[in-house]
Amino acid sequence: MSNLVSISNARANLPNLVEKVDKNMDRVIITVNGKPKATLISAEELESLEETAEILAIPGALKDIKEGMEQIKRGEFTRLEDLK
Repeated sequence: MSNLVSISNARANLPNLVEKVDKNMDRVIITVNGKPKATLISAEELESLEETAEILAIPGALKDIKEGMEQIKRGEFTRLEDLK
C-alpha cells in the first residue's frame, strides 16, 4: 500500500512513518509541492527488490523461472519427501 505524504508532514511524523513502513511493509511517497519526489520503504523490502534485480540480471534467468513455473503447473516436479 502506498501513501502520499507532503514533505512537511513526513518531517513532522518521520518516526511514525518509519514504524509504519517497517511494520506493515507499506510505502510512503513523499511529495514536494504536490509532486512525488521520494519513496520511503522498509529495509527488508529494499533488500528483496535488490535481490530480485540481481537475479533477473542473470542472462536467461527470467526464461528459466517461467519454464519452471510451467513445469510445476503441469505436475512435472519431484517432492522433497521423495528425494530422501
